[in-house]
Amino acid sequence: MSTEGSGASRAGEGGIHNEDAFLVEEGLGLYIVCDGASGTPAGEAASRVAAEALEQFVEHAEAEFGSGLHEGQRALAVVVNAMDHAMAALASAERTDPERLGLATTITMLLAHGRHGVIGHRGDSRAYLIRRGHCHQLTVDHELTDSIPDGGGEERDFEAFALDLKPGDTFVLCTDGAERFLHDRDIVRVVGDLTPRLIASRIVSAAHRRDRALDATAVVVRVRSERERGWLELSSLPEGTAFGHTLTR
Repeated sequence: MSTEGSGASRAGEGGIHNEDAFLVEEGLGLYIVCDGASGTPAGEAASRVAAEALEQFVEHAEAEFGSGLHEGQRALAVVVNAMDHAMAALASAERTDPERLGLATTITMLLAHGRHGVIGHRGDSRAYLIRRGHCHQLTVDHELTDSIPDGGGEERDFEAFALDLKPGDTFVLCTDGAERFLHDRDIVRVVGDLTPRLIASRIVSAAHRRDRALDATAVVVRVRSERERGWLELSSLPEGTAFGHTLTR
């Protein structure tokens, strides 16, 4: 099995910057949404620093382990270490630029390959799984400062867990600007046979119509068997960015 995905993001009206960032990296099976914490310095910078750090770590892990990256518990360990790396990158960015003191961001990520996937999560962005016409919220909202038991006697400021993938599964990763105005039935309704690109765009457009003041971002990932035909190719990335195609005002 393989995954295909796409993302869309739209800045809220009146905002100077879009504090959301997303990443779609099909070659790595890596999908990310981040939402820089409002009211903190450089919320936009925080989300992008975290997304870039996650991508960098997974790229290095893939170079080291190759196809073995997704075997057994290794993928789970990679996601845990990638999240730690992203937190360290935020701390480093603070140290090098005092004006960025207090950098913080949500992270919701999916690392998927074959029949296995791993979710990494912190904050109040969300991950949903749509399977056989039913929508399941996979993550629980929490404060960025919350401590979460990891099951091994330690506590972290994020959670990570593995799950099995099935052909036809659709994942929706979204920031709170997109999810708070979308009920489960609305997400399921737009999935149908649409491409991930169209689904992501429709979710963001619906959120923007309901509250134009909020940044809204969604990444949609579809799991397919090797016998299935692929969806439409993603649009070319905007020049100079690694964060997928973005809707602008």
